[in-house]
Amino acid sequence: MEKRQVPIDQEMNALVAYDDSFRFILSRDDLSEYNKGFVNWHKQPTIEISVICEGAVNVYVLEHEQTVAAGDGFFIMPGFLHSIRPAPGYKTAKYFTLIFHPEILYGSHGSYYEEAYYRPIVDCNTPYFVFRGRDAWTKEIFPKLMWVGDHCPDTSPAFRLKTQHILQDVWALFAANLLDQTKPSLAARDTRKILNLIAYLHEHYQEKFSLAALADHVSMSRNECCRYFKQMMNMTITEYLLEYRLSKAAALLETSSLSITEIAEQTGFCDVSYFIKMFRRKTGITPKAYAKRNRV
Repeated sequence: MEKRQVPIDQEMNALVAYDDSFRFILSRDDLSEYNKGFVNWHKQPTIEISVICEGAVNVYVLEHEQTVAAGDGFFIMPGFLHSIRPAPGYKTAKYFTLIFHPEILYGSHGSYYEEAYYRPIVDCNTPYFVFRGRDAWTKEIFPKLMWVGDHCPDTSPAFRLKTQHILQDVWALFAANLLDQTKPSLAARDTRKILNLIAYLHEHYQEKFSLAALADHVSMSRNECCRYFKQMMNMTITEYLLEYRLSKAAALLETSSLSITEIAEQTGFCDVSYFIKMFRRKTGITPKAYAKRNRV
């Protein structure tokens, strides 16, 4: 079975199809169903509130890491790169995530509710928050979020209205109880720097990789560049570039009539045998079999 992966654009934004009349979706996730067992790096222009149902996950938001176990939850603010992986020692990790536009919380931009409930959390520049089931103030939160999870994918007006009320109630509790959490703030310049590195890799993935050129592009030494990328992304530059090249190859296999050799060349692989080996390791099947199954 083909593994799941969050589709992303050139700037690492997740590609999500919302109904513009109610920009909300619910995602049910089992990390064993994802490629290599984890959710690939991405960011959202929306809010993600997740509840862990089984096992435990490690939440990575750039260089920050947090373990969240069953019965607890977390939410990630818009615009921050993040990845979800199984926590060490756990064989399973299942959770559901409510993904929604902030306007569901405050209505129109500039409203009283935006200033009173949404901006205080945004302005503290904290990329994510964790809320625990054992805390007294969260006893109202989990039943509300579970209700939404149990009733999706209902699209009726009644469900949407109740979901909006639930999200507003939950957010009010977050604003009242989470702002005193002390976490290292994620500087905007670090976000820009890592996105600059990623943009360079995306632009030059078809070429032979040059660490010296990449380091020069961001005005860093080669060693510093490697250390910084690994610190922020929890994977090496080589690992990331390989993943990106393979994702581009998969897209070509689905949509073009190019040969396997041509696709390998166009996605930065100078050795066809190596391309076939890496593609099979990622997907479980050869590029030829993948094209036969998925080509449009």
